[in-house]
Amino acid sequence: MTAVTAPAPPARAQRPIPWTKLAWVTWRQHRVALAGVAVLLGGLAVYLLVMGLKIHSAYQAVLSCHPLTSAACLVVTRPFSNYHQTALDTGVLLLAIPALVGVFVGAPLLARELEAGTFRFAWTQGCGRLRWAAAKLSLLAITVTVAAGAFSLLFRWFYQPFLDARLDGVLAPQLFNLVGVDFAAWTLVAFSIGAIAGVLIRRTVPAMAASLAVWAGLALGTALFLRRHYQAPLVLKGSDPPGFYNNPPWVFGQWNTGPNGSVVSQQTIRNVLAHAPQSVQYSKNPNVATVYLSAHHYTQWWTYDPESRFWHFQLIEGGWLLALSLILLAATVWLVRRRAA
Repeated sequence: MTAVTAPAPPARAQRPIPWTKLAWVTWRQHRVALAGVAVLLGGLAVYLLVMGLKIHSAYQAVLSCHPLTSAACLVVTRPFSNYHQTALDTGVLLLAIPALVGVFVGAPLLARELEAGTFRFAWTQGCGRLRWAAAKLSLLAITVTVAAGAFSLLFRWFYQPFLDARLDGVLAPQLFNLVGVDFAAWTLVAFSIGAIAGVLIRRTVPAMAASLAVWAGLALGTALFLRRHYQAPLVLKGSDPPGFYNNPPWVFGQWNTGPNGSVVSQQTIRNVLAHAPQSVQYSKNPNVATVYLSAHHYTQWWTYDPESRFWHFQLIEGGWLLALSLILLAATVWLVRRRAA
């Protein structure tokens, strides 16, 4: 009697895990990091809300006091002036938030699994390299960017009284990164730098250090050198740029020329003023010294960007930061697909 062997049924391809389940797994894996971002931004948001209410109240008291030069009004305006320094210090601290997101959320995102080897298990459960990397990167990138954008709106409201009082301009380097679209864009690029550093280095702590160094270098280079070239600066001959007190510009260059048209040092200007009448030397009005210098053929020059260029600069910087972030995220996914496990 001969036994007939039945052919084995064809192997059924494993169905990939739906994106919704990948998002849920990503949330479960990284909920601690996201909770840390929520606690950090939430705590700072409460502080901005409480202090913002005090600042707005103090500013309303200043607006309702007349005349401002009276002794009573000087007492009223003192709290508002004190809040200004507090707000400036707060803004400096908030500039570190994108770097913290890149270091503690972006860098460990893939580096931790690559370092521990747990990615191999994920790739055998119907979740290939592409879907594994894309699900992690997209969910966290969108979350931190939206949170940073909402936070920048709150900071703008918090700082608005000082902008209305013309104590600062939105083009000021200490404020430009915190308002508009810039804060969200810098947060996204910090996250992207951390993510690609994690894939390249495949060690969590070194990737965190590398992402911090790269982000800091990019931020400093942009603030000190790149941003001023988004548009050709205006050059002004005279005492102050137009609207200096009512519409503060971003002034990043000032020099003086002598009678022969060549640039002179500040020491030369001080020597000329030392021979000026006492009414010029001790005047509280800076334009008096400028008029005296002009009469002796010394001219003051400025290079500046007017505040009207704020949104132009914001969109330029936000645009190239977004493009850089997308390139870094795409390169991260490509490295995950191509590099051997």
